[in-house]
Amino acid sequence: MTQHHHEEPSQIAEPPQRVSGMRVPEAWTLLGKPPELPADADDAWRQTGFVLAEDLRLLSANLDLQVRLAATGYTLSARTMRMASIASLWSRALVTTSDAAHLTRLGSYQSALGLVRQVAELVAAERGLASDPAAWEAFKAWAHRGYATHTATRSDEVGLGHYFAGEVIASDAALRVIYRGASDLARPNFGASALFTANEASRQKYPLVFGDRAFHLGWAELILGWLLHLGTAQLHFALHATTLFPAPPELREAVVNHLRVAEHHAISTASGDAPRSRLEEYVDEDGRRRHLLTDFRRRTGDAAKRILL
Repeated sequence: MTQHHHEEPSQIAEPPQRVSGMRVPEAWTLLGKPPELPADADDAWRQTGFVLAEDLRLLSANLDLQVRLAATGYTLSARTMRMASIASLWSRALVTTSDAAHLTRLGSYQSALGLVRQVAELVAAERGLASDPAAWEAFKAWAHRGYATHTATRSDEVGLGHYFAGEVIASDAALRVIYRGASDLARPNFGASALFTANEASRQKYPLVFGDRAFHLGWAELILGWLLHLGTAQLHFALHATTLFPAPPELREAVVNHLRVAEHHAISTASGDAPRSRLEEYVDEDGRRRHLLTDFRRRTGDAAKRILL
């Protein structure tokens, strides 16, 4: 893992590549229902579409606005490798968000969480490249070393170009909670594994459900809520990066209107008689940072639980 510090960077020449093309989809929609689903995944698809229809609608609209904003990067004044470096990460975040939403609707929550972590890292990396001079110098260094011929292996040596925007994640409270939560839930931790495979476990019993993909409202609310937050963060970033993505006034207005609706949705679903499931950072008496799941329920009519991990 490469650490980037805000020291005065050595000036590396601009990347030798030029942006010779940029193909962007004209629109984006979430994937449709696959054929011949098993019964549990079919039920998860149906219930998610009914109970969380507004989440899915907002996420689909968000991703569509993202591709429209990204396309403005090919404007002549913005067509630089700086834009391309950020758009490359953005493209990965877009597809990964869409895939995570698809898995969530199929009841594959544990698979989706690994993708949520990836989206959080990619969104943070975009911000890092845009704001941290050392990160941009690191990209330029990779661009100059990459795409060489490696004689010993008779291969094209692209180079990995290590980068992790840890400082960006640490400085953003909401992004930090999503990144840490998704990371710990996706890893082979015992408590997380029990929540996915033995949802009704206690000190006396451990009712294992192997390969469970049954609908779970708490997981669906948590993951789709995180994806919506990351999507709105992406739109905010692109909207303010006007030299890289010079959106015309009508597109900017559409994005602003969408962000208002998304913010209202987030506020309204966080309160009321049945607030949505969420994960909070909790520091215990020993000073350990832990995860507190609140308003966590499997079905709409179930009593809400608070779970400390």
